Amino acid sequence: MKLEDIKNFLKELMSKKYVANIVVLLAIAIIALIFTSDFLVKDSDVKNSLKKTGGDTFVQEGGMSKTEEAVIEERLKQILGKIKGSGEVEVMITFDMGSEIIPASNTVKIEDTSEEKDASGGVRTVQSQNLTENIVISNDNTAKPLVLKEIKPQIRGVIVVAEGADDIEVKMRLYDAVKTVLQVSGDRVQVYAKD
Repeated sequence: MKLEDIKNFLKELMSKKYVANIVVLLAIAIIALIFTSDFLVKDSDVKNSLKKTGGDTFVQEGGMSKTEEAVIEERLKQILGKIKGSGEVEVMITFDMGSEIIPASNTVKIEDTSEEKDASGGVRTVQSQNLTENIVISNDNTAKPLVLKEIKPQIRGVIVVAEGADDIEVKMRLYDAVKTVLQVSGDRVQVYAKD
């Protein structure tokens, strides 16, 4: 190849068409890298954080996650086990469905009334209503809804099985302790002796 041919080839390669294609490909590659890195960071943040809100709240405890209900059962079991004469204690609590979360929302209500007249002199009134409701998102870069109120699930029943429940005094202490701690009526609590 001659020097003149090499110069012509380089000129052609550097023409606007090729340069524009290279610039577009580089821009697409950079955008793709930004999106994938942002996605991977958010995904790892979600995996690393086990905390949620509501009845299905997860609590990190020694590498294991437990629901809020399981945590309540465990704490009640520990407390009841410390009552004099109770011995080993097992607890089961049943709940209504999970907790209910009421998010904050922006509501816009537009009402419009108009009268239309037709050619024969008739008049009709047309009313229209448009209701738009948007959930408010918190400003802490997590895109979670702003929660106004969280209604915890109600306790349906409690069963306590204890070694010392053969003794009526111990049984009554356990019974009263459960009613007090969980704020439930007596008909929702049963205490049994353990085998």
